[in-house]
Amino acid sequence: IGSLFVNPGGPGGSGGGKLPGSLGKNPLLDAWIRVDADGKVTAFTGKAELGQGIRTALTQVVAEELEIPFEQVSLVTADTGRTVDEGYTAGSHSVQDSGTALRNAAAQVREILIGEAARRLKMPADRLHADTGAVIGPNSARITYAELVSANLLHVDAQPVSKLKDPTFFKVMEKPIQRVDIPGKVTGGGAYVQD
Repeated sequence: IGSLFVNPGGPGGSGGGKLPGSLGKNPLLDAWIRVDADGKVTAFTGKAELGQGIRTALTQVVAEELEIPFEQVSLVTADTGRTVDEGYTAGSHSVQDSGTALRNAAAQVREILIGEAARRLKMPADRLHADTGAVIGPNSARITYAELVSANLLHVDAQPVSKLKDPTFFKVMEKPIQRVDIPGKVTGGGAYVQD
């Protein structure tokens, strides 16, 4: 996960003009992150869970940057009809490539939602912040992600620089979370291509 903490563009950036991680394979933000009508988030990765724990790690990444509880994020993995083609799942590149793409996409989605809230509330975006699946402002102003999202709001190209969350303020990525693949392994329900 170390590569996710590297921020070559300095504070709040991912550096250069090249899209980070696998975002270059499909730069549309809604190919990576969708906010559902109930406020829950669906994230997409072209990498496959092979028992290495990426479902948990990538879900943590999205939850962290979007300021949403881990339990409110669903991750769709390696579905040829729904996810970006990220090639092989091998060589420990899932978190490095897909995790970096998802982290940057989630950070950009968060900023888009804050921008939309600022527009609706008629106040500067720097007076607002994301917290627990909503944008919060002064005087008890609060708009949920579900209320903010519209059909094409997230159907935009990713930018090369993201306003990434400072690791000092991590709440999800720094905590051990029970891996979502363990119950299936313990009960004999987990089946992977190598099985």
